Amino acid sequence: MRYALVTGCDHGVGLSLARCLAERNYTVAACRLNEEERQIDKLAEEYPDRVRVFTLNIADDASVREMRDAVGCAFPSLDLLINCAGVLGDMEPGPEEPLDYDLMLRVMNVNALGALRVTSALLPLLRKGQDKTVVNISSEAGSIGDCERTGWFGYCMSKAANNMQGALLHNTLRREGGRVIQMHPGHVATYMRGHLDTTAPNTPDASARGILNVVLDQPLPLRDRPLFLDFRGKELPW
Repeated sequence: MRYALVTGCDHGVGLSLARCLAERNYTVAACRLNEEERQIDKLAEEYPDRVRVFTLNIADDASVREMRDAVGCAFPSLDLLINCAGVLGDMEPGPEEPLDYDLMLRVMNVNALGALRVTSALLPLLRKGQDKTVVNISSEAGSIGDCERTGWFGYCMSKAANNMQGALLHNTLRREGGRVIQMHPGHVATYMRGHLDTTAPNTPDASARGILNVVLDQPLPLRDRPLFLDFRGKELPW
């Protein structure tokens, strides 16, 4: 029996990851923010023995503690943790335009600190698991070595910080036979912009299946440093 937890399962890639893991016979803790989002409930009805739904706001310390306690009562261990929940923030302003620093702090709190909150809280369960694998859904936007943008400060900076927290946690888990993988999911047709991004070439299902193919099916090397990959397995510059 393998156990996994996925954040951001309200819709999009997180929901697709939960479905794909259930199809692979994982028992999945599927965490959502908005209880009015009912798609994950339908998945739980489809896989009643494999999908458990939990409410989680990764930006809130108390919510993360409540999730940790609830999952700890329901699951004996975790083999795989996928930190998928995230927000975009304001994509448009450049450095000479008015910048919303309060919004940037909220984006950082979700995209970087949120992943750290969840992983830190679940370390005891991960240490009991067989695989001890954390996958952080990062972005090519967090690559400093490949940066060409002139704006989108909050999102890009938050994903760079997400990469750093993943690297720091990898240094802990690799000593215990585990790992952290930073994953770019591709340009996906989701509602993160407030509407369906019809310019995106990838569906959530294609992204999720690619991510799990890379993480679970490919013989990835266990290195001293974490891997930063896209959903097809291509290594990205830090």
